[in-house]
Amino acid sequence: MIYMITTSYPNHKSIEVAKLYLKQPRKVQYVKKWRIFNTYAGNDGLKQYHLIYTEKEKAEDAFMAISKYFMPFHQIEGYHIQIESLIGVSDGYNLIGMKWE
Repeated sequence: MIYMITTSYPNHKSIEVAKLYLKQPRKVQYVKKWRIFNTYAGNDGLKQYHLIYTEKEKAEDAFMAISKYFMPFHQIEGYHIQIESLIGVSDGYNLIGMKWE
């Protein structure tokens, strides 16, 4: 399973967010790979994209562990989070009875 988490927060909260990330564990149970990308979002502040690869058979447990990881960030005013589950292109084609080659 792959999750894409998009977070955003105001520029003036950057230091507070950064300090909180430093307190979080480096490893999260059931997560195989976690990549984070940062970008400037203009007047909306800063944005991050988290691509999180989990153990397929433990997707629900991984979702709970990831959600727990992000809980402390909800206390930061202006911090927003969106969680999406992704599927690969070939899996999407399989859903409609076609094959991606």
